[in-house]
Amino acid sequence: MTASEQLVNTAIAEQAREWFVAYDEGPLDAQETAAFLTWLRASPVHVAAFLRVSRIASDLKAAADAPDFAFEALLEEARTDNGNHVAEIGSLNAQGGRPIPRRPHTRSTWALAGGVAALIVGVSLLWWSRDGERFGLPRTYDTAHGEQAAWPLPDGSTLHLDTGGSATVHYSKTERVIDLNRGQALFEVARGDGRRFRVSAGEAQVLAVGTEFDVYRRSDVTLVTVVAGTVAVYASAPPLPSSGIAPPGPSLRVSGGQQLGVEAGKLWPEPVAADTKAATAWLQHQIVAEDRPLGEIVEEFNRYARVSIGIDDPALMALRVSGRFDVYDTESFVAFLSSLEGVTIERTATRIRVISVGATQGEHPPSTH
Repeated sequence: MTASEQLVNTAIAEQAREWFVAYDEGPLDAQETAAFLTWLRASPVHVAAFLRVSRIASDLKAAADAPDFAFEALLEEARTDNGNHVAEIGSLNAQGGRPIPRRPHTRSTWALAGGVAALIVGVSLLWWSRDGERFGLPRTYDTAHGEQAAWPLPDGSTLHLDTGGSATVHYSKTERVIDLNRGQALFEVARGDGRRFRVSAGEAQVLAVGTEFDVYRRSDVTLVTVVAGTVAVYASAPPLPSSGIAPPGPSLRVSGGQQLGVEAGKLWPEPVAADTKAATAWLQHQIVAEDRPLGEIVEEFNRYARVSIGIDDPALMALRVSGRFDVYDTESFVAFLSSLEGVTIERTATRIRVISVGATQGEHPPSTH
């Protein structure tokens, strides 16, 4: 587990403890209940953390030491409770391997615990029922640095998410919405669903029906590349669901083999021809470049690399090259860089530096790899 993951898990555990204390001190008001439900619905990890930390009215400190507590064992314990105290569960303490001590609890405490358990189980079932589609519950999909993943969505569509990406999927009666929070994603949109399919990526909004397209949310521009079918792209606030497929403001239709950008809140004047195989080469863990600035290729490579690659010379960054690169093969890419005229490589434990040692004037001939 990485340090960042440990920090996230610690924060979730703290939130779970705070919610249990609030619930144990007395009934939550309407606003607190809504906030509690929102927190639970945010992730199944929250549900699991609440069950684990609380152990349903057990000692909070002991619960924090029992990450492998089984919910089934708790239910059995509740069924065998015949008085003012509770039988020991055979869960083992992660440090000492002994049963965790339990405090006596009254029946009123068990009634409260039962209510909490029912609420959590109910939320869990709502969550996992078709990823929350029937209930409008959002679900967020994430990939770590260097990771790629694909998920079938409840409507039959498929979400492919590239390295360091995040997308939140939620459904209503009138539309299917995917918020591309960051990164790059490919969408294979299922046909036959009466609801429109909309991707929201910062300033860009994309409407599609039964198509396949790629959305790349970069820092300077959001690129929409259509592999098959047609989409409508616009740069404005999302339209109301009742407005149908047509967006309320200026938009452009983008067909298979075309690409359109949304930059500084505005659409490009018109779609341009695109190499869809190059745009979606990340699905095969590759970067395909055809006469592109070297700086752009290095930026793409750094999205996957464990050790970052840096170029300090603007002229070298502007050098136009061509090639096909494996995103996980750092050594081959560095070998390619070192083969360029007037280039040397310096390495440290945390960085690979590409240095121009000569007068890198003008353009070098495009190189292939």
